[in-house]
Amino acid sequence: MGATISMTEEEILASAAGFTAGLKTHPKEVAEAIAASRRMAGAFTRVANETAEPMPAYAAPIRAKGSRA
Repeated sequence: MGATISMTEEEILASAAGFTAGLKTHPKEVAEAIAASRRMAGAFTRVANETAEPMPAYAAPIRAKGSRA
């Protein structure tokens, strides 16, 4: 088996967001961005039933024959 790579949670999140260079040069700012995104993610309410649609599905209207709209 290959070697195990040990990464901190901050490194994983920064890598997923494409901030690996930023983490090396500005670790404090990246840590603040991670903390801000966690606060924002926690601010949204979660639905009780994730399979329920929040609004009815919409379909594009069918154009009438001869219509150029």
